[in-house]
Amino acid sequence: MRRLLLVNLPHRERLQRRWVASYYAPNFLLPPLEILALAAALRPHAEVRLVDAIAEGLDVAAVARRFADFDPDLVVALAGFAVLDDDVRALGALRDALPGSRSVIFGYLPSTEPALIAARPEVDFVLRGEPEATLIDLCGSLAAPESVAGLAFDGVLTPPRPRCRDLDRLPPPDHRLVDLRRYREPFMPRPIGVLESARGCPFSCAFCVRAYGREVVAHSPEWILAAIDDLRSAGVQHLRFLDDTFTVDRGRVVALCEGLRRRHPGLTWTALTRADRLDTALARELAGSGCRRLYVGVESADPAVLARWGKGESLEQIAAGCAAARAAGIELSGFFVVGAEGETPADARRSADLATRLGLDFVIVTRLQLWPGTGLYADRGPLPPERWGIDAADDVDPFALERAVYRRFYLRPRQVARSLRRVARHPRDAAVGLGGLGRYVAGAVRHRDFI
Repeated sequence: MRRLLLVNLPHRERLQRRWVASYYAPNFLLPPLEILALAAALRPHAEVRLVDAIAEGLDVAAVARRFADFDPDLVVALAGFAVLDDDVRALGALRDALPGSRSVIFGYLPSTEPALIAARPEVDFVLRGEPEATLIDLCGSLAAPESVAGLAFDGVLTPPRPRCRDLDRLPPPDHRLVDLRRYREPFMPRPIGVLESARGCPFSCAFCVRAYGREVVAHSPEWILAAIDDLRSAGVQHLRFLDDTFTVDRGRVVALCEGLRRRHPGLTWTALTRADRLDTALARELAGSGCRRLYVGVESADPAVLARWGKGESLEQIAAGCAAARAAGIELSGFFVVGAEGETPADARRSADLATRLGLDFVIVTRLQLWPGTGLYADRGPLPPERWGIDAADDVDPFALERAVYRRFYLRPRQVARSLRRVARHPRDAAVGLGGLGRYVAGAVRHRDFI
């Protein structure tokens, strides 16, 4: 039986890696969903070990020492985005420190540009698309990888593997492989678990990276509830759903909410969705089943920018969805994207003003970047890997715009009062978040994400 080491790779900063993003959030760290899910799927087919070097604060040498006696055949890691080059080098260094092993990388960028990443000397195999079936087959055909669909290696691209359309065949991610005390979502109970109830996003936002494509394939409510049974038995008190758009299928979500009320009445949870996929009745269903916070994409206060980015959602629809969530008692955290061509600090401040009018509790501000596979990249690309993720506009300073939104939103008297109340209720979380935000807004660090 093959021996596999799955690693959330070391990095010099506290980094959150996801299939759709990687970011630096001083007040936020989730269990590494993709590698927990991959480990669970592999267990009947291989001997598996897993380490989250980010959560444990380990470097490459420490990981190599821990698993030297395990003698893995494959070292497997999820690639980040802006840290892609760092991740490839770390994976290669770990492979070289574990003699006889070969390196495997997966994730959005490896799937989107497999030939370029497979050409790196640190990488032995690239898994293209959903990794579970491809890695299982590779374990059984390591001597003849050309027979495995969905791989890139040594200048070879094997045929693509179709999407998995029966996600219920997959086991739930195994949270017992990590120390759940190391993870947090601000102002929410702990321990925290993570699930993905569906893969894919049907919308066409030109700036956005999607998990696995536009076709949505979902777990059944029964599978999700059984997975939550397992999480609860592991001690999980709070759950983050990591779907691209949680409420895309209203009927499935309502059925899930009914099951959560019946089987897990004490569980709290959060999710990401679009405001135009919320209404009063649905928001009440979500709140009644334990939803405490929704993350929604607002992006910009300028309707012309939303139209140019293919958002397919009006400011009126966003306002209506946010009002429905607020009326149901659900916190709202809004994503904003700055750095459109010609954008000024005054434009950024208008986004902060919109966030206030929408009644948002938090804002998350990121700069507009060009990533392979997105509509904006298609308009500008192709670009060499060293230019992936560059700022989309050349005439603005996106970091100044980020700071303008944060200052405008969080330094209003109402927001200051909210922050003080959070200090009283959640002193540790508030201290970490406010301290990190203060250092960023003051310019002590160049870029941070506050989720």
